[in-house]
Amino acid sequence: MKRMSTALSIKLASNATRFAAYCSVMRALRHQRDFLSGRPGVIVLIAPTEEDVDIYEGASQFPARGESLISRSGYDRERTLVMTVKPEGRKKSERFDLLGIAGSNDRIIVVTHSRDLLSENVDAVADAVLVLPAVQPRYLKAAARFCRGQILSDEDASFLSTVPLHVLAAIWRKGRALDKVLQAARATLIAPKSILVEGPTLDDLHGLGAAAEWGRELAVDLKDWRAGKIEWSEVDRGILLSGPPGSGKTMFAAALARTCGVHLVLGSLARWQAMGHLGDLLKAMRGTFAEGMKNAPSIVLIDEIDSVGDRMAFSGHNAQYSREVVNGLLECLDGSGGREGVVVVGATNFPHLLDAALTRPGRLDRHVNIPLPDMAGRQGILGWHLAAASPALDLTSVAARTNGWTGAALEQLARQARRRARRARRDLETADLLAGLPELVPLPEAMLWRNAIHEAGHVVVGLTLGIGDFRSVEIIDAFDSSGESTQWGGGARFDEHVFPERTKAGFLDRIAVALAGLAAEEVVFGSRSAGGGGRKGSDLHTATVTALQVEAAYGLGTGFTFLSGASEEQLLVTLHMNGGLQVRVENVLAAEFRRAKKLAEEKRTELERIAESLLRKKMLSAEDVSYLMDLQPRLAFVEQAARGA
Repeated sequence: MKRMSTALSIKLASNATRFAAYCSVMRALRHQRDFLSGRPGVIVLIAPTEEDVDIYEGASQFPARGESLISRSGYDRERTLVMTVKPEGRKKSERFDLLGIAGSNDRIIVVTHSRDLLSENVDAVADAVLVLPAVQPRYLKAAARFCRGQILSDEDASFLSTVPLHVLAAIWRKGRALDKVLQAARATLIAPKSILVEGPTLDDLHGLGAAAEWGRELAVDLKDWRAGKIEWSEVDRGILLSGPPGSGKTMFAAALARTCGVHLVLGSLARWQAMGHLGDLLKAMRGTFAEGMKNAPSIVLIDEIDSVGDRMAFSGHNAQYSREVVNGLLECLDGSGGREGVVVVGATNFPHLLDAALTRPGRLDRHVNIPLPDMAGRQGILGWHLAAASPALDLTSVAARTNGWTGAALEQLARQARRRARRARRDLETADLLAGLPELVPLPEAMLWRNAIHEAGHVVVGLTLGIGDFRSVEIIDAFDSSGESTQWGGGARFDEHVFPERTKAGFLDRIAVALAGLAAEEVVFGSRSAGGGGRKGSDLHTATVTALQVEAAYGLGTGFTFLSGASEEQLLVTLHMNGGLQVRVENVLAAEFRRAKKLAEEKRTELERIAESLLRKKMLSAEDVSYLMDLQPRLAFVEQAARGA
């Protein structure tokens, strides 16, 4: 501020919200030293929302003019053009072209809220296209002190940073007491605004599994309900979405609202708690559902719903407070008249932390897990984010190297690839995507051979015991350099029978097959590796959970006592707390390992033959393996025939 003219300083200090926006603009421009020093340039600033564009345009006047009205370099900064580009009066397909003004103006700042409003050549014309960062709490504290002579606490500054800038501009007026500003800000957030903006529908998204199918069925039911063809009681009124971070739970809710053509209302415990004490929180919670009822039919998304907690787990001095929050949410979910027209979507990474009452019939009675996208899902997600460029790209090779990636990670990969192509001033290429992936490191031959023996062990023992229909077996010959311990090295695929054997013998067979890879390693190499454990879903994890079901849940082990439910989580908790159960499970695993090892020894010829072929081809089909398993008897027949001749 010391180098800015007095006139500009006074003007900037007259508006606290504009000052905070100015801080964000200067943060974005911090590396544009030539432009800030007065030299020619074209800068595009992308504002967070359309409603805030005018505020950022006003804030941009100050860095456009600079410290003095005439710069030391001789350029007249008063001639700097600061302009906005908005969708009003503009056809959807019509984009603003910078070429028309860049030739007649030395210095230009364009403020808009979306790159989609600008022509495709924006990167070629502009010196920089910068996304404005959100207004930070520290900017608001500085604005309060500099523009209003007020002291804003860290907590209040954090809260005000969640208020849309254009709303804050209307609230934070000159001469208004700070407590009145905070009170007005809380009032604006009691009933969150319904949100339904342009974006993907469920048909555009990939990798959502059963959640997408449920959403399409809901769209049909809501249409029939609005037409009076069905009663509201026939419509699913709630769903619980779970899945790892970045799997697309929040995006699903927005796409669901677009698919159904209804309003979307956002709610979360964090948003409600920002209102103040318990009474304010409950008022805000009811306001979210009231907004949904007002705009029915609507979708109400409760993000991170596990934050509400489970009443059975509450203790200490906050227990009563927490119980009232849960009870308040249950009351809202029930609603007077059954909250007709409002479908609630609860999103969580931790479904096991929810209060059981939240998921009873009539509330969030459907639970759908959004899995990590499979190969086809990853390819579809990349195709969506890369839009028109995707047909010219080899997305199959990219998707093959992103196993275990979330939708959010794939979106980031696509964004980085587009940026790489823009910097090179050329069209997007597959190489831009591959450059964003961890480098592939070839596996040593000895490790490949061990992996091949391991997977062949699963195949041979699985076929011998007949646990299901064998489909294929595969190994990979390279790992990426990320160092992730959960990387997939290969696997044998069996499709389990529609009605699998649920006797003790059936469970023990599945344990033996799970341990067969390690058993085969010990047969061939005399030792086993760590490749069978170390993560959820590994061979040891699968075998342990199955053995726990036998001993603790189904009464098929050494005793009849019911120790745990059959879910994986319940079983593992019980295992850690029960030393006697640990001994019983270990005995089951050891016995089945010995059985798997004996079978691998008996079939060693077939085992090594399959492993050798797998080492060469990297993947074998059911037909390939059938031929290799049957090869020895046919060779013996040929030798016998030759001796007889």
